[in-house]
Amino acid sequence: MIDLHSHILYGVDDGARTLAESLELGRMAAAAGTRVIAATPHGPGSVATRVYDADLIAERAAEIEAALRAEGIELQVVAGTEINFDAKAVDALRHSLVIPYAGTRTVLLEPTYGFTPSFESVVFAIQALGYRVLLAHPERVGEVRDDPNCLIPLIERGVLMQLTAEALTGAQGGRMQRLCETLVTHNFVHVIASDSHRPTQRPPVLGPARDHAAHLLGEAAANALVEANPAAILADRPIHVSPTSIRAAWRFW
Repeated sequence: MIDLHSHILYGVDDGARTLAESLELGRMAAAAGTRVIAATPHGPGSVATRVYDADLIAERAAEIEAALRAEGIELQVVAGTEINFDAKAVDALRHSLVIPYAGTRTVLLEPTYGFTPSFESVVFAIQALGYRVLLAHPERVGEVRDDPNCLIPLIERGVLMQLTAEALTGAQGGRMQRLCETLVTHNFVHVIASDSHRPTQRPPVLGPARDHAAHLLGEAAANALVEANPAAILADRPIHVSPTSIRAAWRFW
């Protein structure tokens, strides 16, 4: 499996605090069947960021991968960024101030303040620069909780959606799980990732979420969310997006 959202890098944001914690996250991920994990620290402008430096991110990703390999653990660690949504995000990408996934043309974008009036225009401006947008944890956005249909225009314009594994399995509560099940069954989700921060805070484990998705969608579709689609993103290949639909009135509360 491939985990496209983690805070495995130590000392850069609100994720791992030490190299020891980074390595423990790596061990947990590998033991749970993950073979590639993306280190996606918060980008400039995020209140969770301690330091953001592209060279440091690449250096620590390589350090963690090498240390794990020395233990006999084969886990590829690729660099990326969880880009904080604001009006400066477009210029940050234009001037290479933030890094996309592993040298690809896909970026992970966090809807920090929900879907503000400028959100769609900024997303489409990022796409106009030639980037594919993967939206981090849309299940946390208030507008999505009110009406998941609000994601349809974004998806139809090519924005991909990344669901948090624990949200789907119920670890974040039954209401959140029901929302995530709705998103999954109506083809609103393209990637499941851990958004792991520390060994005890959203651990880097995808298997239970993949299994729950298989119960909802079938094995092939579930595997695509943790394997085929993430692999296509890291290879800059296109992803087949199924038509989306919400066929019944939705009430989160």
